[in-house]
Parts: sequence; structure tokens; C-alpha cells
Amino acid sequence: MARALSRRGLLAAGAALGAGAALASAVPAAARPRTAAGPGRAVFRLPDGFRPGCVGDGRFGLLYFGSLRDGSVHRIDPATGEGTPVHQGTGGPAVALQVNWQTSLFIAGGASRELRVVEGGSGAVRGVYPLGGEGTYAGDLIGFGAGHYVTDAGRPQLYLLPYGPFGSLPPAPGGIVTLPLTGEWVQGDGPTATGITYADDGSLIVLNAAAGALYRVDPKTGDAVRIAHHGPSLCGGDGLRTLGGRLYVVRPRQNAVDVLRLDPATGSTTVGRLTDPDLDFPGKPAVDWARTQLCVPNSRRTVPPTPTTTYTALSLPG
Repeated sequence: MARALSRRGLLAAGAALGAGAALASAVPAAARPRTAAGPGRAVFRLPDGFRPGCVGDGRFGLLYFGSLRDGSVHRIDPATGEGTPVHQGTGGPAVALQVNWQTSLFIAGGASRELRVVEGGSGAVRGVYPLGGEGTYAGDLIGFGAGHYVTDAGRPQLYLLPYGPFGSLPPAPGGIVTLPLTGEWVQGDGPTATGITYADDGSLIVLNAAAGALYRVDPKTGDAVRIAHHGPSLCGGDGLRTLGGRLYVVRPRQNAVDVLRLDPATGSTTVGRLTDPDLDFPGKPAVDWARTQLCVPNSRRTVPPTPTTTYTALSLPG
């Protein structure tokens, strides 16, 4: 059954980020999260004009938000709501973001066709890795096993950036392994592989937004097997996350997140939907470990972006 969350007004507008000394300062108290009447629900204020498209969770429960505007990264401590700029971006968007145990940020760059790796502390760029070719769209990524896997929403393949000893990375710009998606995979005309996460059996789970289906993918070969799904179609989904035995599928155009149960024998079953009046074209999700619940940024893609457009993220009990 779908679960609607109660509403509370968003936080008042805060000051936009300045230059120089402001880069090292925390977001003012007015921009801190406010917990609404719903148990655990919180709103995080992001810098005006930021255009968040994704969020990743890192050490100490910190949340790292990536910008669709220029690939910049902003960090928030969900326990306090205080925010700090981490990386000023390189011009390409941040469509998806993951944080590894070394607090390195792995950023999928969408139509820029690249995977960028940035130090989460200093914001320094560790490497930029070109992906695919014409038509490639780096849509989502997950750190799993041998390295970081990136989906290509425009072509039937995954990309692997393998780890070396002690988590070292191959020299840029090479080192990327391409895995064609084979087996039962069906490539659509529009954005197709738009979400990726992992399963307990050691496989990858990839969302096929064109077919509205989930696939189990062998992380070594790319062989894909369609998962039987019981419930509404997942067409148009964008972003996956696993938490507490549940699989979460972001539905941007529905301003919702579908909640699925995944069973090795019966497949996936929709068991609920997270909604909230303040969801506004949600982006790629992460876990808010301070509350052990889902965090989604509001990308507001239907609102014309300006330097003063306000942006937020929601932490939703699931």
C-alpha cells in the first residue's frame, strides 16, 4: 500500500554561497533541516542555484550532493544540517554520485561521457575517465566488488573502473573495462539503463527504464536475466537504492519513490510508494544514515534554473 507522508513547510530561503572565505564556512542556521510532523522526515537546504541531481552517502553519515549545473559537490551533515562546498566542478554535470571507504567521490557525468573521481576532503580531482562513445550517457553507478560500475543509459553496456591494491585507481584516462549487456537485455529507443545497485547473491541489479523492468546482471560478463515483476510498471524510473531488505526505485515524473521487495524465487514485488507534497522531480538517492532512511534531492527539472532558484533534499522514512 502506498504510504503518504505528512507535510510541513520548507525552510525559509538562506543566503546564497559567496566566494573566498564563504567556501570554508558552514551553511547558516536558517538553512538547517527542520523535522516535520511525520516521524523522522527532514528537509535539507542546498545552495540557491545548485541544481542537485544526485546524492551519495559517505563516512560518518555525511551526504554529498552533486550538481547538474556544473558538477560541483556540496556536503551536508544530516545530524545538524550544516553544509560545506567540497568541489567547484569542472563544467560537466553530476548525474550520479557514490562515495567509497576512502571518501573518494565517484561522479557519473551524463552526456559528458565520463567518470570523474574527486577527493571528498580536499575536492581535488583524482582522475577523469572517458566512457563509451557517441550516444553514451553515464547515468548511474555503484561501488561493488571489483570496482565501480557505471550504467550507459544510451547504449547496452556497463563500464567498470577496477580497483588496484588498497583501492588504488588505474591511471587516467585509460583503465575502463566495457561490459556489453547480453542475454535477455532489451535496449530501448530512449534512456534505458538508468539505475544500478547490488543484490545479496553477488549480482548487479540494473533498471531498464524503457522496458519498465529490473535485470540481474553478472558483474563479470554482463549477462542479464530479466526479473519477474509484480506491480505497476517501472517505466521512467531513474535511480536505485537498497536499504533494509527493500529496493527503492525513484520515479521523478510521479514525484515518488516505489518500494519493492526482491525475492530470489518470485522476483520483485511493489509493496509501497513514498510520496511527499514537497518532492519536486527527485534525483538519484542515497541513505541518510543519521536516520537510516532514504534521502532524495529535489532536482526541480520542470522549474527554469536561475542563480536564485531554491533547492532542497528530503529524508523520507521508508
